[in-house]
Amino acid sequence: MRPLRPAPGTLALAGAAVIAVGVHQGLVHVAPGYGGSIVTGWGGPLSHEEVFLARLGLVGVVGAVAARRWRRLAVVPAATGLVVLFYTLRAVLHYALEPGLYVEVTTHGAPTRFVLGVEPILLVAGGLLLVGAGVVGWRGTETDGVDDDETPRTPSTR
Repeated sequence: MRPLRPAPGTLALAGAAVIAVGVHQGLVHVAPGYGGSIVTGWGGPLSHEEVFLARLGLVGVVGAVAARRWRRLAVVPAATGLVVLFYTLRAVLHYALEPGLYVEVTTHGAPTRFVLGVEPILLVAGGLLLVGAGVVGWRGTETDGVDDDETPRTPSTR
């Protein structure tokens, strides 16, 4: 009997859901104790990059489901997960280097401190789930010489 493995479609669907929630959160927030706000996600329209990431999550789900039939398509959720991870790293590095995270900066005459929001954490989790769906989809179609039948075998006697 084979041990239960998570289904690639389930992992990809969870990854797409986490990405969909993540793009509606803020990438950068104003630290508590400082005045100001940054409007992104739920407070305003999504940027083209956030819409692109949400669509990538859906492409990953379709690829994971199709990988059940065609093993080579398991590359699709892994590739989309890597794109999501790359975007997150690029966006965090941009904000870490440009205005400076966790450092007081002066904006409009008042000191402000920017901190990371929830979006990068959720995007990394969603990207890793998509990559995991690709790996499980690639390995899940191999039989590895294991008998999938549930018929009991007769014990051998010596």
